[in-house]
Amino acid sequence: MSFKVALLLPGYLDSPDYLHMKIFAKWLEELGYTAERIDPCSLWKTGDVKNYTITNYIKQVSDLVESYAIKKPEEIVLIGHSLGAYVAIIVGNRNKEVNKIVALCPAADRVGVALNWQGKKLRHSERDLPESPEKLRSFDIPDTFAIDGMQYSAVEEVKDIHKPLMIFIALDDKDVPPSETERVVANANNPYVIRQPQMGHNFRKSEKETNIVMKEIEKFLTKLD
Repeated sequence: MSFKVALLLPGYLDSPDYLHMKIFAKWLEELGYTAERIDPCSLWKTGDVKNYTITNYIKQVSDLVESYAIKKPEEIVLIGHSLGAYVAIIVGNRNKEVNKIVALCPAADRVGVALNWQGKKLRHSERDLPESPEKLRSFDIPDTFAIDGMQYSAVEEVKDIHKPLMIFIALDDKDVPPSETERVVANANNPYVIRQPQMGHNFRKSEKETNIVMKEIEKFLTKLD
C-alpha cells in the first residue's frame, strides 16, 4: 500500500504542538498523508538549549527523511514555517528523497537574525505554552546558535532546487519582511508563490488564518498530482 509523508517543521523556538502545526497535520492526514510534527532538536521535550542549532535541526530532518524513504513512500513533502521553512529549503535541496517543499515565510539568510544577540553570549526569549497560551516558557539561547546558522543560506540553496517549491509570503510580516523572502523567490526556479495580504508572521495563533494558509498548501500539493 502506497503512502505519502508530510514532515512539519516549526519556526525558531516554536513548539510542534502549536495550533498551526496541529491544524496542518489534521488537514494533511485528511488528504492522505502521514503527517509528523517535528520538535526541533527535541527542545520542547528536553529543554536542552545546547543541542539547539540549525545544523542539528537539518540533521534531524534529514535522518527522518531517510528513515521514511526506506519504506518507499509515494511522496515526501517538507512543510516549514519561518526557521522551519529555511531548514526545509536546505534539506529539500540536499536530499533527493524529498519530492516537494513548502516554505512559509522563509528568511533569505541568517545575517540579520545573528545581530539579535548584540555581542552577548545568551539571548533570552519566551514562547507561549501550546496548552496554556497565557503562560510562557523561557529559553536562553547561546550565541553559538547564531554563529552556526551563518554557514547556511536559503537564498543560495534555492538556486539548485529543481523540484516543486511553494514559497508563501505574508505581506504584513514584520519578523521576516516580504522584501527578504522575495530575495528567495528571485533566486528560485519557477516557484509557486503566494503573497497573502493582511497577514503577519504569527498566523499560527489564528485558526482562521492558519486555515487560509493550509488551503493554499492543499492547492499546491494537489495541483501537482
